[in-house]
Amino acid sequence: MAALDLHLGVANKPGDLDGLFAHHVLSSVDVSFAWEVNPLTAQWLDQHTDRLRHAPGLAVLGFALYDFRSHRDLGMNERLVDGLRDLMRRDPFPADRTTFVTDRRQLLGITLAALVARDALLAFHSWLLDVLHDSRFRADDPRTDLARRHSLAVLTDDPAPLGGLAGVKNLPELCMVHWMSIASTARLADPAADLQLIQRRILTGLLRTDIADLSTCDAALVRAAAGRIIDASIDSTVLTRSHVGIVLRRFPAAMKRWRWDDPDDVRHPIRWEVNSEREIQDIVWIMLRSVFSDLVDEEPLPRLGHSSYRADFGIPRLGVLIELKYVRSAAEFKKIEKEILEDSIAYLRERGTYTKLIVFIYDASASNQEHDVTTAALLERDDIIDVIIVSRPSQLPAPGTATATPAAAFTPRRSRSRRSSSSP
Repeated sequence: MAALDLHLGVANKPGDLDGLFAHHVLSSVDVSFAWEVNPLTAQWLDQHTDRLRHAPGLAVLGFALYDFRSHRDLGMNERLVDGLRDLMRRDPFPADRTTFVTDRRQLLGITLAALVARDALLAFHSWLLDVLHDSRFRADDPRTDLARRHSLAVLTDDPAPLGGLAGVKNLPELCMVHWMSIASTARLADPAADLQLIQRRILTGLLRTDIADLSTCDAALVRAAAGRIIDASIDSTVLTRSHVGIVLRRFPAAMKRWRWDDPDDVRHPIRWEVNSEREIQDIVWIMLRSVFSDLVDEEPLPRLGHSSYRADFGIPRLGVLIELKYVRSAAEFKKIEKEILEDSIAYLRERGTYTKLIVFIYDASASNQEHDVTTAALLERDDIIDVIIVSRPSQLPAPGTATATPAAAFTPRRSRSRRSSSSP
């Protein structure tokens, strides 16, 4: 790890394209140094104005504006849009083959630039998709093609299916696949088995590789994979399926800090509405992802007849799926029970990666009298191992009363925004 961090330090400079690529890949990995790659300062921008008209400079802006979103406005968004318009006028596949499309660093940066500028220049998003699908695209090595597939997944929000991994032994290529699986831009055929194979080969390859022979991009991918694998290995010795339920049962306590300001107490009240299953998915994702590093969002499952299925979340190494439901009234519990029981048959019928199901139900109606009945009904199935039902916290209004005043039990304090003061 120390050798990899030292290797990366050479590119840890403002505006360095290698460094920005490494920073992006390692965004959720602890490293032993402080990142200094952010170029969004007036001094740096003044010194590199000409550079921002070409693909490498636009890639730098893409990384910077995407990864350092809290930057102060220096007119960079406008420069980015102007530069992307110019890029669209050029041939992305020139005769000399010098193009951003086959440079992983530039391609990823330009892809992020497309996301940043999407509202202002939607045409570039479409143009880049056409470029990535162009028959003239020629990948010099598998990593370049993986970068193309990653960019396509980012732009379309559709993970690339990756198979045939048994024959992959190149360390940087394995690490690229690992990173894509973590970033949810790749879908492995058998997440648990494939991920285990990849991790084992990465660790073996790391022992046989001279770090000095790696490019900065490859070193970043190797460092990201190694860090996450070690963290996951430590977690796997401690975490079990029962820990999923333990974390989810902390939902009420976590909601104590949920923002629902009283307009009488603050000048600019903030109210985080929870009106559908989508918001519950977001909250539960934050809770589980902080504990389970291999949490998969909307895990696609094998088709059953004419129907396709997606579980809300999956944790491959635990072999468990998590299904979320939002209940608006007491009368809905019966319908929810039926849906879950039917879905569980489809989810777990093949007994492959996933063999167990955990159910989480958010009861917006606070119909506590229904909870035990539903829990008992669902637990009659052997493959449903836990059922967690939580009620709407008191500071949030009941469905259909979005303008309701927060709980009166709170003692107003003018200096702070209102949150529920009593434990859920």
